[in-house]
Amino acid sequence: MKEIMKKCGKTLLLPVIVYGVFLIICFKRFNNLNCVYTIFLQSIVPTITAYAYAFIYMSGLFDFTIGSRIIIGGLVGGIASARFGMAGLLIGALAASVLAAALTGILNWICKITSLILTMALTMIFEIMGKNISGKFSFVSIDYKYAALGSAPYIIIVLFVSAVVFYFIFNHTKFSYHMRAVGSNEAVSRNAGIHVQRVKVLCFVIGSLFAAVSAVLTISQSGSMGAQTNLGSAALLFKPLMGIIIAVVLQPVCNMTIGIFISQFTLNTIFIGLIAAGFPDTFQNIFLGIFLLIVMVFTNNVEGLKELLHKKPALRAEAS
Repeated sequence: MKEIMKKCGKTLLLPVIVYGVFLIICFKRFNNLNCVYTIFLQSIVPTITAYAYAFIYMSGLFDFTIGSRIIIGGLVGGIASARFGMAGLLIGALAASVLAAALTGILNWICKITSLILTMALTMIFEIMGKNISGKFSFVSIDYKYAALGSAPYIIIVLFVSAVVFYFIFNHTKFSYHMRAVGSNEAVSRNAGIHVQRVKVLCFVIGSLFAAVSAVLTISQSGSMGAQTNLGSAALLFKPLMGIIIAVVLQPVCNMTIGIFISQFTLNTIFIGLIAAGFPDTFQNIFLGIFLLIVMVFTNNVEGLKELLHKKPALRAEAS
């Protein structure tokens, strides 16, 4: 129990420190619980998107299509909701997301080219498909009565259910062990009898379930979904990807499910803090890049720092 509490404390230290810094810089904006609640709500969709991407990332692949697949899911779900209501929104988003993911996974299997190149090309194709689906105005809107999932308390319930499902699939299934094995070493996995390409396809398909949830929440929050072109949908990838990278670094002290949410909360705190401090978008990206580097360098060198701190007293004793 003591060890669990110690790990929880270490995990929460990151967002607490970041929030504390911005509390000092922008006291009027950050000195109330409403700010914490706002950051919490804004962290939900990126967290679920990161859950969708985590399976692909851990299998050693890179996927540019995640943003375009979320947009297609939202567009199809929005169109379906006009005819079939809430059921149309949910089923439409799920069907479009799963089909797009399955196509991506199968093409990755067949083409046998670098996933970065393949998914970049597919992103442009999916964006064109989304533009055609959305019609001449390039966006789809939904009736407000079908947008309930995008607001509290329903969006919090969706986050909780998504986290439980992700935790179970990511930690307690045969697929999850195969996924990690493939991501660690494909050749060894193949020699051990694991069907590597099938596992990769499953990473896309299983992740698409969470991508569909992100699509539904995104269109529900804003009431509409707009098509993107010229790789504009890739913007939906970067914040979840950074969250996953930080969560992987935090794995020694917490599991991926919690680590991803903590990472997204911390990143959103930085975004809102920099906006409140009056920094332009360019500086926001610079600060986020520096923050990611600091977290990764510090965490990956914890043992070295401990060794250095233990050596200093010994050196002083010898000198005296």
